[in-house]
Parts: sequence; C-alpha cells; structure tokens
Amino acid sequence: MHDDMLAGMSGIARRHQPPITIRSARAAALLARLTAGGRSQAEVIEDALEQLAAGHQTLAAALAPATPLDFAWEPPRSGLQSPVPDLGD
Repeated sequence: MHDDMLAGMSGIARRHQPPITIRSARAAALLARLTAGGRSQAEVIEDALEQLAAGHQTLAAALAPATPLDFAWEPPRSGLQSPVPDLGD
C-alpha cells in the first residue's frame, strides 16, 4: 500500500476496516506472546508489516527459523522383494 492509503486507513475505526484471518498455530502463538504486554493484535501486525516493507524482507524470510531445520525426507528402504513371475509358459 502507498503511504497515503495507509494514512487514510489509520483514521478509519478498526471495526470498519477489513478483517485479517491467520490460520497458523505458530503465528497465533507469536501474536499472543507479542500482545501479552497490552498491545492490540492490529498494532503488532501493522508494526511487523511496516518493518518488513522498510527492510524489503519477505514474510517467509521473517518467519524462517533462526537455525535451519533438517528433515530426512527419504523414507527407509523396504527389505521386501517381490517374486519374479515365470512368463515361460
């Protein structure tokens, strides 16, 4: 959004602004922790988005864990073997 749009939206009562839905347990937990001091969820989200925009950082980069997670994506090999069909008949 442009700065003039943001300035115009800040004057609108919160109940008249469009809602934001978060479907992430991790984001909801972080939001609960950041609002424990009495700040509203809207203030926390707006500040975070402004910081991302100012730093030209993507949301994915901001939410990435500090240490990379390593998963073993390859499933273990099966020891089962199927019999070879006799097609000589």
